Amino acid sequence: MLNRLLEIPWIESILPDRLRPVQDEILSDEATLETLHEAERILEHVIKQSSKYSKNRTVKKKHHEYVITVKIKKKMISLTILDTYYSKSKYKKRIYIQCYRKYFKADHGVGKCKEASIHYTKNKKTFVRSVKKSPYTQNLFYKIDKLDDALLGQLIQSDNEEENYIPQTNQLKSNDQVKSLVMETNRLISHTRKLHIDPLIEKRLEQIIDHTEMLLPDFSLLEIEERHMMKRMLNEDIPNLVHTYLSLSPENKKEQRENVFVTLSKMELTLIRLKEDLEKARVQRMEHLLKLNHLRYTNDRHE
Repeated sequence: MLNRLLEIPWIESILPDRLRPVQDEILSDEATLETLHEAERILEHVIKQSSKYSKNRTVKKKHHEYVITVKIKKKMISLTILDTYYSKSKYKKRIYIQCYRKYFKADHGVGKCKEASIHYTKNKKTFVRSVKKSPYTQNLFYKIDKLDDALLGQLIQSDNEEENYIPQTNQLKSNDQVKSLVMETNRLISHTRKLHIDPLIEKRLEQIIDHTEMLLPDFSLLEIEERHMMKRMLNEDIPNLVHTYLSLSPENKKEQRENVFVTLSKMELTLIRLKEDLEKARVQRMEHLLKLNHLRYTNDRHE
């Protein structure tokens, strides 16, 4: 109910400061964008190292322009971003994001957000605003949710591949990896729906998932390069493309909409090609087996 009310335009004017959305200009300067991207990289690093963080853990990066801290606790994941005195950002700021672990308190399958605030100085005045709906922070929430799953062991981070024969256990592991990546793309779609992404782009993402799921049973039969390409597409290329698109201004979104659609369509066509190649390989194997069995079991009495 509260989320619906917050979407009504005139409601914003009567909201308390901490619930009023931050203006884009506060987060859109080059220095701030670089700091936010660094926070994303740190979260991604923690995700990849999640098996080491089963207990309470604090990861901090100090830079002369900013300090970024990720805290992992039993009930909460917290992210703090602080500008230092030396920051080149036009507006000095502090960003606080706190999300409950989803097994403790969830909202539509995602850890409920306890705090998502920014404190900044503008014209010698201090303001408090919300970053929960800002397009510039959505990738942070996305990665916090991903980190929560990784800590619960629901994401498989290992990407090591054997170039020789792959035993059945490794085949299963490889399939599990792609299943986890399909889960990632589903997470992305669910995430973008909340931000009202273009329906055509959303539909293309759904098509990509459908094709990926059809490839899952025979994933281990793909070439190593093809498996790597699929993992990169689902884990990196699509999330980066969509979140960058979401961070654009309405005018630039309109301008780039077709380019994003075309790029996703090319990804979909690549998956379709892989499906066709696999089907050709099955037919060739079938023909080979038929020929082999014909030679083995045909009893030519004239020899």
